[in-house]
Amino acid sequence: MITTLLETGFWAAAALLAYGYVGFSALMYLLARLRPSPTASDPSYRPSVSLVIAACNEEKTIREKLENTLRLDYPRDRLEVIVAADGSNDATADIVREYAGRGIRLLHRPERQGKSAALARAVAECGGDILLFSDANTDYSVDVIRNMVKHFADPEVGGVSGRKIVLEDGDRAATQGETAYWSYESSLKTWESAVGSIATADGEIFAMRRILFRALPASIVHDDMFLTLQMVQDGYRVVYEPAATSAEFASRTLFDEFHLKVRYASAGYQILARFRRLFLPVPTAFGWLFLSHKLLRWSAPFLLLAVFATSAALSGPFYDVMFWGQVAFYAAALAGLVTHRWTNVRLFYFPLYFSAMNTAALYGFVRYFLVGQSPLWRKAAR
Repeated sequence: MITTLLETGFWAAAALLAYGYVGFSALMYLLARLRPSPTASDPSYRPSVSLVIAACNEEKTIREKLENTLRLDYPRDRLEVIVAADGSNDATADIVREYAGRGIRLLHRPERQGKSAALARAVAECGGDILLFSDANTDYSVDVIRNMVKHFADPEVGGVSGRKIVLEDGDRAATQGETAYWSYESSLKTWESAVGSIATADGEIFAMRRILFRALPASIVHDDMFLTLQMVQDGYRVVYEPAATSAEFASRTLFDEFHLKVRYASAGYQILARFRRLFLPVPTAFGWLFLSHKLLRWSAPFLLLAVFATSAALSGPFYDVMFWGQVAFYAAALAGLVTHRWTNVRLFYFPLYFSAMNTAALYGFVRYFLVGQSPLWRKAAR
């Protein structure tokens, strides 16, 4: 009886992991090919756009960001630029003021209340039909706005997300892992978008209709995820445009990336609680997509622990191979943790990155349910 329960637990956890990492993406690929639903886009569509740049203590990057913004290929009389620098106590606000004569507008309050509060205040000042949200450490492709707004010619489209590119930098430990992760994400979002809506937009390159924006609750951390689910719940599509690109560097260290992933997972549970009716009692089609794309990743640490524990408890050649294979994998991760500061051994890097990000997801669960979630977070080093 106990053996049967252990075997059931092993295969159930293994099957969910396989579905989350491989099966779901394969299914979306097939659906995108068999049942595509393209948007009625119009490349000549030119709505008025308000570009909102979130910049809290970004004196190292904000000047380059503003120069990049001024080079964007979009009619100047159809584009306004607002920098939301609330909470900045460095030179960010002073640098932005230098660009007032070139059409850049600054909003700055000394108090730091979180990104969601800063965005809500900025949007109240926006006059464009389309809002485009950006971070201060990203560089846009020159045609990014034209590539995104063409989809808003379709009245069913509420939001559009662009593609994030991780810039090469061998001195940043997270570059390899983040490059692989965002390449995978781009493919998955392309297939999701072809079917209906993506699971969530990326906040550094995210456009939406101004009339659909409602003030974000001050406690919300994932403004992009919240707005995505809000629009889908209201009956709109949120689609993906891979030709609209945003480039940035990865975190300098795996420690910084670890904390970003902790915040991401922790805030994800906050979103699930806010949009329960998409998932309970029976998930909607989008709810199933979101659970498959996001929740299974956040749950992966528990599934990995279940596979490890049950394979250790079960006997037989197959379970022995599975157990010692996992031991070898985590030993390689430990070796990578010890050596990654002075050497870059590819044999160790993937086990380390995979283990670190899943540990972050586990800690995110603990943070949300046992510690609590704050709208303020630890900024990663640039």
